Amino acid sequence: MEHGSIFRKITILTLAAILVSVTAIGGICIFFVKRTGDRDAAETMALICDDRRQTLDSYLNSIEQSVDMAARFAGDVIVSQELIDGGVVGFSGLENELPQRSAAQRESMDAFLRDHTALVEKVFGSVAVHTSGALTYYYRLNPSLSGEVTGFWFSKKGRTQFYGMQPTDISGYEEGDTEHVGWYYLPLRRGRPTWIAPYYNANMDETILSYVVPVYKAGTFIGIIGMDIDYDTLVEQLDDLEIYDTGYAVLMDGEGSIVYHPNVETGRLLAEESPAFAAAAAMLKSESSPEPIRYGAPGEERMMVFSTLANGLKLAVVAPIREINAGWQRLVTVILIAGGLILALFAVLSLLILRRLTEPLQRLTAASRLLAEGNYDISLDYSGSDEVGVLTAAFQRLVEHLQIYISDLNSKAYQDAMTGVKNLAAYNASAKMLGDAIAAAEEGAEPAFGVVMLDCNDLKRINDRYGHGMGDRYLLNACALICRVFTHSPVFRIGGDEFAVLLQSGDYDRRDSLMEEFDGLAAEVNHTAEEPWEQISVAKGMAIYRPGSDGSVEDVMRRADQRMYLDKQRMKALRKT
Repeated sequence: MEHGSIFRKITILTLAAILVSVTAIGGICIFFVKRTGDRDAAETMALICDDRRQTLDSYLNSIEQSVDMAARFAGDVIVSQELIDGGVVGFSGLENELPQRSAAQRESMDAFLRDHTALVEKVFGSVAVHTSGALTYYYRLNPSLSGEVTGFWFSKKGRTQFYGMQPTDISGYEEGDTEHVGWYYLPLRRGRPTWIAPYYNANMDETILSYVVPVYKAGTFIGIIGMDIDYDTLVEQLDDLEIYDTGYAVLMDGEGSIVYHPNVETGRLLAEESPAFAAAAAMLKSESSPEPIRYGAPGEERMMVFSTLANGLKLAVVAPIREINAGWQRLVTVILIAGGLILALFAVLSLLILRRLTEPLQRLTAASRLLAEGNYDISLDYSGSDEVGVLTAAFQRLVEHLQIYISDLNSKAYQDAMTGVKNLAAYNASAKMLGDAIAAAEEGAEPAFGVVMLDCNDLKRINDRYGHGMGDRYLLNACALICRVFTHSPVFRIGGDEFAVLLQSGDYDRRDSLMEEFDGLAAEVNHTAEEPWEQISVAKGMAIYRPGSDGSVEDVMRRADQRMYLDKQRMKALRKT
């Protein structure tokens, strides 16, 4: 009876301890895996959104800087006395009536405006040709100042160089005709520089964005100076975003009206696509989303994060919740299966424990508690051949397996599954370490490093034409060449077709020759390649850390990314020729 009583006690105690331990560990793991997965998903989407916002803002800011420079110049070269002599000083231009002037004053004003327009045209033209993405540039003078001198308008629609066009006759349209003269009256009424969201411009038969600045001198409205960019050029910078499997980017105004959406027509409110989103629409008044926005869409729930561009539009990235949760849900399934197997294993072992409720068993119980608390640094030295010894040995193996399993999970978290190189999370961790080293270093002792950004061309074409299997082979070939050239630096896959290299040590010293070596090896591969997926076409950009100028690793990466983008444009231009 006593033996049976001890057996029952040991069995009940052991099963209870195992059940509690495995359940506690599994529950804790599931809780933290889910919370970490949700947090990482939100951070990843926010990083994607912010990264593309910075790219678009850089593009938009270059337009602003060019127009602002030309507007300041136009105002600075005007002398107030010239406006007095012309009889127009203080004329606001807000009404459609002409100032009362003598023939001599009109002649004086016309002569001045001819010289003024020619000077501004020369300066603005030299600025415009160096402004990436500019479709048109123009200076439309206030029609009330002169009946003869109207300004200038240059466009390169359908061409590679700017060519002159006849400035729009403002008097021929009503102020409310936004398709023809909205670009003129809107900044005039506001009295300040203005971005005009994508709109159809009937004068050009194009959908464009405009940045326009009213020019004033001595309280006199001189005219409107501005630039247009092609709507399609802006959209092209969103098409290559890869957000999980089916995520996408959206452009909206502050009211939630869609400017660009891959599946919804322009002009609709996002609330019309998903009425459940209407409750969160007020959040668009903020500069960015403080927390991810979850909303129901037809057939599925989605998550959105957004940020505000320099022109006031809202850039949002959207992904289905099911895709966001897929990663941690798979991990939870593995944990549950492992927990069930562990529980079954120890249930069998517990039946063998009949006696020796002594120190070895106490040490084993203590070790179980440590394991339940998440402490895997456990060593059990009991080596007896009885039941306690068997249980001790099995428990030790379990701990070792868990250590290996968790170590393997940590390794996979920083490794790209397809290419085997490091992933975006690993890059962010490395960038943070470099940033910490920069912050901790004394002046003059900062670490020397560089960043190479690489983008594989033609991936979409290969995927579409030959299938994703060939696209994967294409990426693997490109990755192999990158690793072959930059042998002493970590290589990261930070996007679907994008790679980054943190140049260090010898690679940093030989960075220029390595970039040339890469091109040479790629040319050798392409010379013998028989299929498109066997070729290597990679746009590259390199930047090195400049102490005192760069505030962070992101600054270096941003310059490298811009140079890579220019290289990509160069390669596209070479193909066209």
